[in-house]
Amino acid sequence: MKQENTKIKFAPPENKDRILSYIKKHKRQFLITAISGIFFNSAIVLGPIFQGKLLDAAVNAANINYILKAALEFVGVTLAFQIARFFKRYYVRDMANRMSGDMRIGIMESILNTDLNILEKGKTGDMMSTTIGDVDIVVEAVRKTITELWDTGVLMAAYWIALMYYDVKITLIASIPIPFVILLTQLMKKTVHSKSKEARGATSKSTIQIRKMISEVNILRLYGREETEIERLEEKLSEQANKNVKVTILKNGLAPIYSALASVGIVVVIYLGGSKVISGSWTIGTFTAYIAMFTALAVRTTTAAKVFNIQQGAKASWDRVLGLMNNESQIFLNKVDSLKPKEISVKNLSFKYPTSDKYAVKDISFNISSGKMVGITGSVGSGKSALALALTGLYDYEGEILLDNVDLNDMKYEQKIAAITYMGHDSFLFSDSLKNNITWKDDNAEKLDKVLDIASLKKDIKSFEKGIDTEVGEKGTKVSGGQKQRIALGRALYKDANIVILDDPFSAVDINTEAKIIESLRENVGDRTIFIFSHRLDAFKYMDMILVLDKGKIVERGTHNELISKRGIYSKIIDSQQFLGDGTIEKQNSI
Repeated sequence: MKQENTKIKFAPPENKDRILSYIKKHKRQFLITAISGIFFNSAIVLGPIFQGKLLDAAVNAANINYILKAALEFVGVTLAFQIARFFKRYYVRDMANRMSGDMRIGIMESILNTDLNILEKGKTGDMMSTTIGDVDIVVEAVRKTITELWDTGVLMAAYWIALMYYDVKITLIASIPIPFVILLTQLMKKTVHSKSKEARGATSKSTIQIRKMISEVNILRLYGREETEIERLEEKLSEQANKNVKVTILKNGLAPIYSALASVGIVVVIYLGGSKVISGSWTIGTFTAYIAMFTALAVRTTTAAKVFNIQQGAKASWDRVLGLMNNESQIFLNKVDSLKPKEISVKNLSFKYPTSDKYAVKDISFNISSGKMVGITGSVGSGKSALALALTGLYDYEGEILLDNVDLNDMKYEQKIAAITYMGHDSFLFSDSLKNNITWKDDNAEKLDKVLDIASLKKDIKSFEKGIDTEVGEKGTKVSGGQKQRIALGRALYKDANIVILDDPFSAVDINTEAKIIESLRENVGDRTIFIFSHRLDAFKYMDMILVLDKGKIVERGTHNELISKRGIYSKIIDSQQFLGDGTIEKQNSI
């Protein structure tokens, strides 16, 4: 058996909503499984036959050579079908692993390319449960269907032919209960599918709760909410356990009934077959071989029934997989050069979060030319982050966001992505090196050096043991809050887009470092348009234009000096920050 040296390429097949397409994609593994399965299940029938011959030889043989010959034949047959069994199991599991990878890649491609307005209405824990748990259930059902149901069909046919060869009458009479077993499993299909769907839904709820508790463990501790959240988890786990028990009973609890029905035939075989032994028509070896084959046939009948139930449970999981994989609202990205708009015009812009029915910003309008820096501020809940998201063009909005008179909604997705870079206030970092978090493994040393300088990261990098190759940890746990923000800022700037949106980029950065970064941004603004959303106003004296939001609307606009002279909300925010000792904001613009 030759191992493939090339790396496996996981990707969903063209018709990814059909299980058969995944099997066709891995037809090599399937064919080897099928061929070895046919050989195994055909040859395994010979086991009881040669075992019976060995028994007769032991009882009736005139010399040891005859017994030895029968023994070698039995061992040879057993060895042959066990080798076939090894190949069958190896390749069916290889196919299952490949299918699992294909499905997960398909789900992740769909999630990454799904409209954010749709995606944000979903729950991360539910998606994780489907990507991990439901895919495993589906693939395991396919594997068992191939190994068990396929094997059962071939094996039952082989056993049936052999049994009919021995005695037609006994075989037909003893087989009467078998159709009733199959009928019972068909009657249970809808019930098993329905209960399996409920069980997977309960499992998703538990996964969502667990993920929430892990991601927010520090908050739970600080507010003493551990016990309350544990109680919530216990409720969800209890519901999950109850629903899964019902499914388990339906899938496996009927096994005794299946076995009892199939066992009726064995009683018939013992009665009628025993009569033939007494009359001398059959030898002990023949009777032993016949009853062994019929018992195996009966067992395979119950196995087929179990596989039917597994398939119905997997169908519920497959519905959930398709729900993620086949989202019709998808976008596909081709890399293009960044647009270089000379002017950005926002007209009557209104925006609400995908999960809310209330407008977060309403009727926002302003114009700004390229090469400018815009500061946007306001109190908590004034709509700063909402406006930042709206300007990315990735979410549905009302009104217009025009780049040189072309609305973002009318642009191709790849053009939109190339034109805009965004840094969110959460400053998410991946569990990778500092360098890869900024460059996404792109290799442009000159651009990286410039970005590190602007983000004021060079001094920090020198203090790290592994320098720029230092691992930052999951979500940036191995770096400070200020370093985390500056790494995220470096990533946003490295993209080299012409519209830069920075949402609260300096909340964890000290004032002196913030001043250096703002100065560097001013020096390197070029033909970019930079939007800085912040409640800290130390840097706003360097802005070309300032917008002040309140309750989702622009209530003031102008330069730092103009807004100071108005003695409005902006001036009051500065006065309050000076009173609290938060910064050294100058009343006059020094630039």
